[in-house]
Amino acid sequence: MKKTFFGALLGCCLAFGLSAQSDISKNYRNFPIVLTLQFHSLTLPFKDLKSNFTNVGLGLGTELSFSGKQNWVQQVGALWYRNKTVGNGLLFYTQTAWRPSLSDNFYTELKIGAAYLLAFRPVDSFRYSNGEWTPAGRKGRGLLALPLGISLGYQQYSAETYLSPFVSYQFMLVNGYNKSIPLVPETLLQIGSRVHFKK
Repeated sequence: MKKTFFGALLGCCLAFGLSAQSDISKNYRNFPIVLTLQFHSLTLPFKDLKSNFTNVGLGLGTELSFSGKQNWVQQVGALWYRNKTVGNGLLFYTQTAWRPSLSDNFYTELKIGAAYLLAFRPVDSFRYSNGEWTPAGRKGRGLLALPLGISLGYQQYSAETYLSPFVSYQFMLVNGYNKSIPLVPETLLQIGSRVHFKK
């Protein structure tokens, strides 16, 4: 199922990129502020979509172009999400994004990267030490993650400060969540905007 999903996703992005006639990336400006509102879910991609709108978080990041255009960029950022069921999280990530044009102002995006997730426990926990249970609090543990994403966005270049809004769907494989399940699937639905400042 995963191979079919990612194969279809890659095929769509390639088709959009090859069919695009215009280049909206010629006047790209590095280091925009990327602001996101996201919804976290502990689920497989496109399963239980209702749960994608229950656990809210905020993100802040930026990006740097490889070529001076917006079609290949490296993104870095941090985000926080609240999840009462599985615990809150703090994610630090970097992703390489390929961003082909769909038309004069619309683009799609395919991205992959690496992340470090601090996953906190949803309730106070205890540990057994010296023959008795002692409180361990809600301390988080650090986990490595592999985020994969697809986005749809809008950009209209301006010599002044301008916004580039987007919607993104991210699937993450989190390693080391617990001993019985080494890889845990998580998703992030993101709504955000890049803010490109006047030169």
